[in-house]
Amino acid sequence: MRHFTHLKDFTIDELDKIIDEAVRLKKAPASKRSSLTGRSLAFCFMNPSLRTQVSFSVATASLGGHPVTLSLGSGGTWGMESVEGTVMDGAAAEHLKEAVPVLGRMCQGLGLRSFPAGKSWAEDKAEPALAAFIKYSTVPVINMESASGHPCQALADLMTIRERMKPKGRNFLLSWAPHIKALPMAVPNSAVEIASMAGMNVTIARPEGYDLDAEVMARVKKNCAANGTKLTITDDAAGAFEGQHVVYGKSWGSLAEYGKPPSADPLFRKKWTISSAKMKKTANGIFMHCLPVRRNLVVDDSVLDSPMSVVIDEAENRLHTAKAVLLHLLASQPKRATAAARRHRK
Repeated sequence: MRHFTHLKDFTIDELDKIIDEAVRLKKAPASKRSSLTGRSLAFCFMNPSLRTQVSFSVATASLGGHPVTLSLGSGGTWGMESVEGTVMDGAAAEHLKEAVPVLGRMCQGLGLRSFPAGKSWAEDKAEPALAAFIKYSTVPVINMESASGHPCQALADLMTIRERMKPKGRNFLLSWAPHIKALPMAVPNSAVEIASMAGMNVTIARPEGYDLDAEVMARVKKNCAANGTKLTITDDAAGAFEGQHVVYGKSWGSLAEYGKPPSADPLFRKKWTISSAKMKKTANGIFMHCLPVRRNLVVDDSVLDSPMSVVIDEAENRLHTAKAVLLHLLASQPKRATAAARRHRK
């Protein structure tokens, strides 16, 4: 049984095959409409979602399956504990040690969107909820975003790039942008990792103190070395845009001051906000963002509303790549009988 939880568990050839399937499904959405007939999937959310929740729900239904969406800890679902051996005298009423196997008895696949607490990177990086899902699940698990990665978003990102250019040898810029919160590093981690896997030259523009996780960067360096491409890290907020083919704007928090929001100084914000003046330095580059995006803070209206922006196409591709991931994990697996049915057969 294989999960879809981290990009590092896949080769670029495997990821390209999933994207190839997503491209086929985008062109012929009804071609595999009954592939998941008789299968149910539980999508568990620990934080708000729009594109991820809708894309996986619609993808499952359009392939003939039944999506079950759960907001863990709210909306009628118990709060969940992930730490083994803990005395459960707090807010959590149920342990994932029971909840995950129960969901696995009722559903043929599970998805989890978790969220870092933002107090300790070491604790968040361990991804206790996702680790518990992987440990206790008897069915495939999909990481719909965790503290360290968002592989589903990364698939849609690469698909969007592939629709406009051949990635290999092209220039990819991840540009840090201002925000009012210390956001997770999941999306930027996955964005640069998949770009490096696809053979792109990678530039990361960020203020001092906003470097990405060392383990992620080690993989990015290794990918670039294997592909003969360049990796550049800079604090030049404007100069980094020169000659770029893809600009990915994203906010993330500082590891040096983990959990602390970035400066609200207007000059600092203006320096790092993505503007038309910066985009004019690119090689007719496209602008990407995972959404939601704070207009005129992360990126100016003049960029987001221009032909340079592909954020809506990028969001739509979340649906097609979600279908492809589900087919990759589930379509070839035999339907499992329930425990009661297995006992009856005996």
